[in-house]
Amino acid sequence: SALGHLRKLNLCGCTGVVDVSALGHLRQLNLTWCCAIVDVSALGRVHELDLTRCTGIADVSALGTVKKLTLASCPRVVDVSALGRVCELDLSGCTGVVDVSALGRVQKLNLARCAGVVDVSALGQVKKLDLSFCPGVMDVSALGRVEKLFLCHCTGIKDFSAVPQAKR
Repeated sequence: SALGHLRKLNLCGCTGVVDVSALGHLRQLNLTWCCAIVDVSALGRVHELDLTRCTGIADVSALGTVKKLTLASCPRVVDVSALGRVCELDLSGCTGVVDVSALGRVQKLNLARCAGVVDVSALGQVKKLDLSFCPGVMDVSALGRVEKLFLCHCTGIKDFSAVPQAKR
């Protein structure tokens, strides 16, 4: 293809983009605000993929091998069970996400403003975890190995004695 040698592409705000099937060879791809995109099945080999505010995307099952994946504010994304091998995963503002039990091996995980998330017991191996504005989270006792933990506005947590002690 004409883009055969291209490794990094930023199409942020290109709202007319629909077909991304020819972009799977890229190393870095930014499709922020590309709201017309629905099918991202060809993008599983991209190393860094930003799909922030791609509101048409629902099926992310093919993206499990992406190293750094941003799905911030993608309201149709619900099933994230295939994303357990992603190194850095941003699901902030994905209001449809509820079950995060498959994400325990993600190194950096952002679940800020995922109001449906309640059970975080499987996330004890995550190194950096943002649960800010997750009012349903009440029990963080399983997060003892998390190195950086953000709990801003987690109004459901009443007992902070269960919050892991900081390393000294």
